[in-house]
Amino acid sequence: MKKQGRRITKIIPVFIIGLLCIVAVMAGCATQEESIDWNVTLVGSEGQQETLSYEEIKAMPSYTGRGGFFTTVGIVNGPYKAKGVLIEDLCELVGGITSSDVVTISAVDGYLMAFDYDEVMGNINTYDLELHEVSQGELKVILMYEQDGKPLSDSDGKPFRLAIVGTDNLLTEGHYWVKWVDSVEVKRKA
Repeated sequence: MKKQGRRITKIIPVFIIGLLCIVAVMAGCATQEESIDWNVTLVGSEGQQETLSYEEIKAMPSYTGRGGFFTTVGIVNGPYKAKGVLIEDLCELVGGITSSDVVTISAVDGYLMAFDYDEVMGNINTYDLELHEVSQGELKVILMYEQDGKPLSDSDGKPFRLAIVGTDNLLTEGHYWVKWVDSVEVKRKA
């Protein structure tokens, strides 16, 4: 009986030390932020060009709002709490946008979406969660890098995805939500 008691008293400290090591490793993993090597190229209507890194974009003033989208077959995604940089602010870095411009948002997979001036300023059709068209409050078009308080996952467009957000839980059509954005270009309408 005494030998069994001694064994238990030897095992308990080993178990506690092992548990503390696991907790320390897990805490270290949770606090380390992943380094993201990604650039977004901005091009102005007069040919001005600027390339910003992930960190430079995250350092810009941000906007947080709510928004979601639905697919062509009616699958609803979100609404999410989304944080990012206003597309309008990115355009300002290369000369701005006027009512006679179009902004193209491109992704590394070749997908491209064009927005006219009114759309960049948030004039986009919105829908409720049952997919009925509803009037919108103020909407913003952002280059999102955070969704529901976390960096985007690969499947959600890491590191940057276009998002249309506002203060309400509204949805927009999914084709606007470009994943893996690597280019924002302002062009004059033809």
